[in-house]
Amino acid sequence: MLTPTTLLLLSPLLYLLTLLFRTALYRLRARSLGCSPVAVYPHKDPILGLDLFRESLRAMNTHALLPLWDARFKRYGNTHYTLTLGKWVLMTNEPENVKVILGTKMAEWPIDGPRLHASVAVLGKKSIFTTNGAQWREARGMIRPSFVRDQVADLHCFAKHVGNFLNAIPKDGSTFDMQELLLSMTMDSSTDFLLGCSTNSLLQPSPEAKQFLEDFEYTSREAAKKSRLGTLLNWLPNGEFQATVTRVREYVRAYIRKSQAEKTDKKERDYVFLHEILKSGADEEHAIDQVLSVIIAGRDTTAAAMTACFYYLARNPEAVKKLRKEIFDMEDEMPTWEQLKNMKYLNMIIKEGLRLFPPASTNSRAPIKDTVLPRGGGPDGKQPILVPKGQVVRWSLYSLHRRKDIWGEDAHEFRPERWDENLRVGWEYIPFSGGPRICLGQQFALTQIEYALFKFFRAFKSIEPRDDNGPLLLRTNLTVTFAKGCLVSATPDSN
Repeated sequence: MLTPTTLLLLSPLLYLLTLLFRTALYRLRARSLGCSPVAVYPHKDPILGLDLFRESLRAMNTHALLPLWDARFKRYGNTHYTLTLGKWVLMTNEPENVKVILGTKMAEWPIDGPRLHASVAVLGKKSIFTTNGAQWREARGMIRPSFVRDQVADLHCFAKHVGNFLNAIPKDGSTFDMQELLLSMTMDSSTDFLLGCSTNSLLQPSPEAKQFLEDFEYTSREAAKKSRLGTLLNWLPNGEFQATVTRVREYVRAYIRKSQAEKTDKKERDYVFLHEILKSGADEEHAIDQVLSVIIAGRDTTAAAMTACFYYLARNPEAVKKLRKEIFDMEDEMPTWEQLKNMKYLNMIIKEGLRLFPPASTNSRAPIKDTVLPRGGGPDGKQPILVPKGQVVRWSLYSLHRRKDIWGEDAHEFRPERWDENLRVGWEYIPFSGGPRICLGQQFALTQIEYALFKFFRAFKSIEPRDDNGPLLLRTNLTVTFAKGCLVSATPDSN
């Protein structure tokens, strides 16, 4: 009879034998399906992957995580396994794999894994970004009416907040942080458009609004850290994080209760997202989940995309000249939605900015059953691979959008003209994701970016960088921002 001590001593051996048996079965099944082995990162610590964890943590703290991942893809292949705190993650930036996960086999790839556990702490269990199946369809149905063309084509709401943004820009050529102004502008426009009242952070924000912005940034940053460094972090106590999440949700709750208390027929717009979601019967927690999700989609990603456009335009005066010519050739100071959509060079600039700087730069899924992805196996990485049930798969749009075999040798350069060269891309370019879960706010974001760039370059003839010319450091929260801001100066048009 085996004693407890003997069993304890044999446990590692039994675990190893079980692991070897499962690995053998997996390889046999993969071979029967025509699948090939996948490259594995050469860990110094093959048990927990602490070597990679420490390297990733340093990169995150120095705002260099996305370039680090990009370097790994180049060195170890476009699809490879890594180990983080004892959890294997399949990294890929193959368009065909992403197409299967988000598109053709979406039902097999629900939101799960590190992304779900990290996001649900902030956005709640019923958010459009943290639900699957019927719950997701319900959440999407609640949000969709906010982003139909009649809503996003109404430029009057944008006009007010873009006007406040332009007024806040120094006219004497002094340095200012473009990112900070754009984050304020998009928060103002998003809360106005979606909640029916604005935070007015560009004018005179309340102390509560300032605290909300700080808390929102902190929770996004900490949730992203949990997502990227492993699910184990979700179980470690973090009192500050929990307290901050509570404040964020209470701030939104106050907006909801204010909306319920203020019964008035005087409205700037017939449709207000918050009013409609409350009419649907959603309780407070459910409404808070959706509001926070929409704020991330309407504020954070839009501000990040605009910041990228201004960052690159400040370094490309020829592109500014071409853009201003297109703007002034149109003559109208107040463009229509249709006119903005027809401005070819303006939209090429935006596409290029989103290519180099996709705001939601990473994503992940885990399959609900053993399944096959079309790329990643064999010596050339082009053979199909077997992905076990529950295996977390993560991809990086930052890397996918910079692959030289797709975009050319100048893939890391800002060159809007590439979009005028019969460039045909599908799943190689997905700044708004793809498939059934493609971003509902895509046109909302693009319209605001188009309008803001249009009005800015009618009012200012040039923009110049005012940073230290060092490497671009990116802070990886739930969305990506410039770690040091976007320091520029602008010269008003004297005409």
